[in-house]
Amino acid sequence: MYDVTKFTLQDMTRCGDAVQQFGVKAKNIEELADMMVRYFYDHFMDKKTGEKSCALVRFFITYPYSSIDEELRQLADGMLNGQPAPQEMKCLILLATAGMKAEWNSTKLSKGHRVLPLLNEDMLKKNLMVYQFIYQLGIDISAVLNPDPHLAIELENKIFNVYYVPDALGSPYIPAQNEFVIPFGIKSALGFGGMLPTGNLFAVIMFSKTKIPLAIADMFKNIALNARMAVLSFVSEKIFVIDKSEITEAERLRSLIATQTNLLEMYKKTAIEQSRYLEGSSWTLARFLGAFTKKVWLYVSLLSGSALFLFVNHRTHYEFALHLAAIPLEILLGALLIEKVLEKKEKAEKLRKLMYVKSYLFRSKMRGLFLTHFHALKFPVITVSRIKNASLEELRQMRSEANHLEYKSLEAMESVIMEYVSAYHVFYEFMERSIVHDMNSSFENMLYILHFIEDVKLFKQTNPDKLFIYEAQKQRLLMKKVKKILSDGVVKFLDYTIELKEKNPDIFYDLLTDYELSSLKNPLVPEQALH
Repeated sequence: MYDVTKFTLQDMTRCGDAVQQFGVKAKNIEELADMMVRYFYDHFMDKKTGEKSCALVRFFITYPYSSIDEELRQLADGMLNGQPAPQEMKCLILLATAGMKAEWNSTKLSKGHRVLPLLNEDMLKKNLMVYQFIYQLGIDISAVLNPDPHLAIELENKIFNVYYVPDALGSPYIPAQNEFVIPFGIKSALGFGGMLPTGNLFAVIMFSKTKIPLAIADMFKNIALNARMAVLSFVSEKIFVIDKSEITEAERLRSLIATQTNLLEMYKKTAIEQSRYLEGSSWTLARFLGAFTKKVWLYVSLLSGSALFLFVNHRTHYEFALHLAAIPLEILLGALLIEKVLEKKEKAEKLRKLMYVKSYLFRSKMRGLFLTHFHALKFPVITVSRIKNASLEELRQMRSEANHLEYKSLEAMESVIMEYVSAYHVFYEFMERSIVHDMNSSFENMLYILHFIEDVKLFKQTNPDKLFIYEAQKQRLLMKKVKKILSDGVVKFLDYTIELKEKNPDIFYDLLTDYELSSLKNPLVPEQALH
């Protein structure tokens, strides 16, 4: 059994070996797919609850329309809305499934997921989860829709990524939020797969009730290659999409060698990363023990000296020995006080530097975001001049009002969202600083924002002519995320201005003056955002 929150290098190797062995045990591709989904469903457990981690595991593969049975053809035809189905059209087929509900353990009982015709890219974009899967794996859409035999070697030598949705709740890339994600407690989604030398795409997708960490999701790149080795055992079957009925033994061996090479590279990379982590942890532990050992030596020496003089006083009754006994204790107390003072001073210095870092980021790289945001607000009315001229009490009142933002329009909210996208590198930079300075809360906040920005960017890639805010409005949880991120941005800015006004009025004045001047120079910033 595996714990998806504590998936080790040994677990990865054991799981990968088991998956690869299915290629020997299975009689056909359907049985292989069933073995895989059943293995992942049965062997990943939440050790806290004793329940299975996955609510649902599925295996998909692409087939040409001409090779699927009549029942699947009729289902595909019904999804084409009367458009003719080309014989070479690719269809994504649900080959195996395992899950909590009885109907999730039979492909024939699946509703709406047995077959997905891939007539063109526009049709593929309508299924955001599948589109996102292909996008995250790093596979070109055209390689799936119209595989080119001449690119087979290039694809075989490429190590693909994994499909990873860390927060399923509210994600536009996990469908059926109200029917599936919420009632079954889906926390994360993880998928892997790749292209076969025949041009087929295969995919395994796990919907987990346990949140999956990013580092563990990355380890499934290795398992994806193990799965590919197992699937390659069946390339002689007619599951192909390129213009030949079967591939030669030489081509099959070439593909096996390429996959084995990639697998070795992935194991080497993972081992190096693990050893670096262990070395870093060992070095941190060694430094801690070294510092602690030095302190213990000092404490023991001082206490021993004091005990010695007390013993002398007890045996000789010399009063002067009592005074001598007090000296080591005074030194020990002084050392402890000095240590606390130095720690406090170091912490204050870090906060002071952080204040200057924030000032730089807010003044140089995030002016457009905040000015656009202020202009988009209907309530509370926040302007540069109002902040600059406000007293501390007025700033605190403004900050309190910012917990309930109202916007002039959805289009105004969209303009703020796109400013967040433009400032992606700033949030990423701040996340890196949070890691360096052990600011866990800031790290989590930045990660949350970066995931949101990635969602927006992907939506705009697939829907360049649509507004993201309109999509968010259709999904209650997604809209909740939008409002949280936007509200947090205004609140944190006002928190920072309050901190500056209290501790460093000069920086406060310079920051707001800079905003005023840059706004006057920028014709795109409305005058209302200033006054």
